[in-house]
Amino acid sequence: MLSQERIGTSEAFFLTVAAMIEVGTLIGARDIADQVGVDMWLVSPLETFFSLGAIYILTRLAMKFPQQDFFGFSRQIAGRWVAWPLSLGLLFYWLALTAHVTRVTTDVIKNSLLARTPDEAILLSLLIVAAYLASRGLEPLARASIIICIVTLPLIMMLFLLVLPHFRFDNFLPILPRGPWPVLRLAFWRISNAEEMSLFLILVPFLRQPREAWQAASRGYLVVMVVVITVLTTCQGVLGIELLKYSLIPGLSVTQLAEFAGTFIERISLVFISLWIILVFPTVAALLWASAYLAGRLLQLKDYRQLVFYLLPLVYFLARHPGSNLEVKSFFFFLQPLGFAFLLIIPAILYLIAIIRFPPAGSS
Repeated sequence: MLSQERIGTSEAFFLTVAAMIEVGTLIGARDIADQVGVDMWLVSPLETFFSLGAIYILTRLAMKFPQQDFFGFSRQIAGRWVAWPLSLGLLFYWLALTAHVTRVTTDVIKNSLLARTPDEAILLSLLIVAAYLASRGLEPLARASIIICIVTLPLIMMLFLLVLPHFRFDNFLPILPRGPWPVLRLAFWRISNAEEMSLFLILVPFLRQPREAWQAASRGYLVVMVVVITVLTTCQGVLGIELLKYSLIPGLSVTQLAEFAGTFIERISLVFISLWIILVFPTVAALLWASAYLAGRLLQLKDYRQLVFYLLPLVYFLARHPGSNLEVKSFFFFLQPLGFAFLLIIPAILYLIAIIRFPPAGSS
């Protein structure tokens, strides 16, 4: 049964922004640099174009059934024998994604702020605080996202202005030394990096104006990509590709240079990291809320919110399973193909079937 919670389009917009921006953005530059080298700066603009297409299909599918969530409309489109495994797969995807985000955040905090604090204490603190926010429901989560975005994003963007004197345009040359195909392939594959956009598979029934889901999703995603492109481009322009490949936290390495730009704060890079950590909480809380809601739908529970706390042991186990930082990426290898499937392939197939089975009124 659906909750009576409702949020407006602007709240959904801020929730999208807050949920998508997390600490992973700080280390993403290193992975892209490893794969395409000096053409790293071209990937994110192309990724934006491809991902908007996937987001359009996903939101159009959800908007076609504005009173139903993913479990409801997938059952109506393809039957319960298809809806159940798809919903269980989506639930596992969200839980594993929560574990990945919290593990990466824990490693960043450990390496930059709390070197002597046990990993378990940091991880549990993140999960418990985020779970408490998620258990309050969607409306408080959306309001918290508004406050967090308004406070943190302007400060983060301002901090990057402090390193512009170190920016070098020759770090972007030569252009396309290996041709366009490696960049295009990576940009298309990185549709899977818009992970939190999958929340719109269940979010539309909670909107006061369900028909505006595409506007909220697309505008929120564009704001996120402005931040991402700013971070990645600045990292490349300041550090260069070779340094990027060996930098543990490229975003932190860049902002450390701002300490010599005449600021009165002794270690401004730690302020920068702290702001990004604050942005992690709505991400983890949104994923936990969505997981609890979908689990409640599958179990036919009227009050799903307390399921958030019952899901924490599984999230904690997945987050702690990789033995070291180097094993995190290999352990969570399945997130990218799952994300690609739930963001593009599955919505596209379901939308095509829905168009055939449920044509618009008045069409032949």
